[in-house]
Amino acid sequence: MKTSSHSKFRPWFFFTAAFESLGFAALLFSIPSESGLSPARFGLIGILLLFFAAGIYLGFRARNNAISLDSLPRTSLVTASTLLALTSSLFLFLLRYLDPERLLPAYERLSPLLWFFLVFGIQSALFLLLLQNGFHRDALPERKPVQRSALIAFFALLILLVFVAVTKLGITRDTAYWGEPGVAILGWHFILAILAGFAVVPYEMRITQYATKFILPFAIWLAACILWLSVSWEVLQNSFYAPITPPANIPFPYSDAGFYDYLSQSLLIGADYLGGIPPRPLYVTFLAGLHALFGQNYPAIIAAQTLVLALFPVALYFLARKLHSPAAGVTVALFAIFREYLGLWISSNTRVVNSKMFTTDFPTALGIAVFCLVAIWWLERRDFRSTLIAGGAFGLLLLFRTQSLLVLPAAFVLAWFVYQRRTREWFKSGLVFAVAMTFTIAPWLIHNHAITGKIAFDDPKQMAVIYSQYSFSGNLDITQFDIEKESLGDRLLTFTLENPAFVAGFIANHFLNTEIGGLLSLPLVERFDGLFAPVNLYWVTWDGSLQWYNFLLVVFYLGVIAVGLGASWQRLGWLGLIPLAFNLGYALSNGISRFSSWRYNLPVDWAVYFYFGIGIVEIFGWMALLFGAKNETQTRKVVPQNSTHTRGFLLNMLIVAAFALVGALPWFAKGLAAPRYTASQEDLIAGLASRGVESGQVESFVSQPKALLIEGRMLYPRMYRRDDGMVSSNPWPAYAVRDYARLGFILIKDARYDAIFPTRDLLDFPQGADAVVLACQADGYLDVRLIAFPDSIHQSAPLTDPCD
Repeated sequence: MKTSSHSKFRPWFFFTAAFESLGFAALLFSIPSESGLSPARFGLIGILLLFFAAGIYLGFRARNNAISLDSLPRTSLVTASTLLALTSSLFLFLLRYLDPERLLPAYERLSPLLWFFLVFGIQSALFLLLLQNGFHRDALPERKPVQRSALIAFFALLILLVFVAVTKLGITRDTAYWGEPGVAILGWHFILAILAGFAVVPYEMRITQYATKFILPFAIWLAACILWLSVSWEVLQNSFYAPITPPANIPFPYSDAGFYDYLSQSLLIGADYLGGIPPRPLYVTFLAGLHALFGQNYPAIIAAQTLVLALFPVALYFLARKLHSPAAGVTVALFAIFREYLGLWISSNTRVVNSKMFTTDFPTALGIAVFCLVAIWWLERRDFRSTLIAGGAFGLLLLFRTQSLLVLPAAFVLAWFVYQRRTREWFKSGLVFAVAMTFTIAPWLIHNHAITGKIAFDDPKQMAVIYSQYSFSGNLDITQFDIEKESLGDRLLTFTLENPAFVAGFIANHFLNTEIGGLLSLPLVERFDGLFAPVNLYWVTWDGSLQWYNFLLVVFYLGVIAVGLGASWQRLGWLGLIPLAFNLGYALSNGISRFSSWRYNLPVDWAVYFYFGIGIVEIFGWMALLFGAKNETQTRKVVPQNSTHTRGFLLNMLIVAAFALVGALPWFAKGLAAPRYTASQEDLIAGLASRGVESGQVESFVSQPKALLIEGRMLYPRMYRRDDGMVSSNPWPAYAVRDYARLGFILIKDARYDAIFPTRDLLDFPQGADAVVLACQADGYLDVRLIAFPDSIHQSAPLTDPCD
């Protein structure tokens, strides 16, 4: 299309800009003022009127063909117009939200001019592109397959939205467990990520493969590291990191995070998971490795874990690049980076999990994203070796989070379609996958059988939690489950057959709540008080309702997500839906477990903003097509490859052995450290006597029925004053609120002991130190009379006082 065919629009471009400037001048003039029209405002109005006059003049000149734009450097003008729009929007945002109290008057007066520049910049860029490249309406039909698939997906999502609105499933609080949605991406972060993706679109064909495979991923990882580590660990004060207290004044882990941490430290003192079966064994082993490297330096351990988990946005980048384009990869990666950045900042104000906490939710998200890449690679090749690697990789994922097992059915249903419904080939591949997975997890199953005498994959307490959920009351009461006499499978089957409607209801409720939580990771239109004001945590109090404008915004989000699904489908077919399959499978596992919201969504809720990022970049691509860009998106055929020669067989066996070796690491880790605390009672008494503690008093004290003399590793000392302590629903006894001042800590040896040392003085109890403790056994904790460290001894009461 020749640019001259658009010459008739040139006058109207100038006339439109002129009357827009006049409208904004009128808006500026209408702003009330006590002192009348100030010189500054008069000057701003003058600038807008100058644009009005120039627009009218140039409009008439263009109408008479007295001026021509053909000789102008249009590419440079397009760039300048885009920069004008971006600069204007930046100034608008900063004036409004940098310091609202101080800058609001300036915003009110400057905003009409800046809004004019923003509108003028956008329409100038579009008009110049129109003159330069023409308008190619005939290019959009080339993307009809994507649009058709997106339309189908959009109608399916709308039907689901109506279903939730009518039935209230997914937004009706469950009496067993219900939490708030996860962290939402801030609106301005959201826009920034989209703009970054938009900026990459024009240069995609010029970016080398080396840049997209190495430079961009490294830049994403580096950006994640810098932003996440810039948030001080001092903000970690919530349910997984108790408020920072003396004497250490560092964020010691608590709750589940503390459980994983002291289990990992048990490996370093030769206590071997305190004699039990740890949940998430690979993660516990990972923490043990960090402690082996950094000792008790928790800031260093937190930083090291952050550096590893910063690979999560990199994995999403590669996944979106595979399913669509580098621009989509950048957009999705920035969504992940910004969401986690906000999650870190608000971690002291709401319940969140993040990259600095010792929980498995974030590592599982990374594991699932990586396995999506592995699964795509496997189903593209469909040969023996790739199937082995996929099965082994999934086995490792199970050792991070057993719940991931329920993802497998969804993945294999999708794989059946990838195999073009050739059931025999699909079944053979499934057998190879299962063999590799079994070899990977077999060492751990053998380990657990040696401890319990049964084939068990996880800690019995984890099974007890699920057992308690299949009841009408007493949920999360793990004392209901007797592992020796009862079967979790029998309980699930029996209760489901007796109450099918009830079970189907809570499964659907939590399944949909997981998906809704993912959708709410995208920002809604809510109050924003400024860049340095406290974040409006609107999602925490969300009651399941939406204002009309947010409802329309959600419908828009669903439309863009549908475009992302359609684009992924057209590029890689069924493989493009692998992240969706994993999302649905994990959401279903949430429903079956009767959990959702909060951290339970985190491993897969990224699928929502993942497909949104692909969809918004695809829409940018459509806009580019209208202005003459080439259609570079192609559907790729999946071509299976085979490898059957002998050398390949030997390599395959080495691959299986390598996965089995990694799967055995949690078992091997038990033998790396010899038992550290092996002294007898006589040795401990003699050691105390050599340091000035009268042996007769110690022997007399120990002879009492409730007295205890024990040696172990002292962890997490926290000082509390009278009527102070942890106020959670089930606090560790060492940190529960009590009516006297004390130091609470944990002692680990062959078991975990909660201990309290009554004192009004702030004593220097060194974290991770070897300690000998003389204590009275109280209700759930040790009442410490004397504690001896290698270089100090502290006593809270005379040893002659009897244990009550």
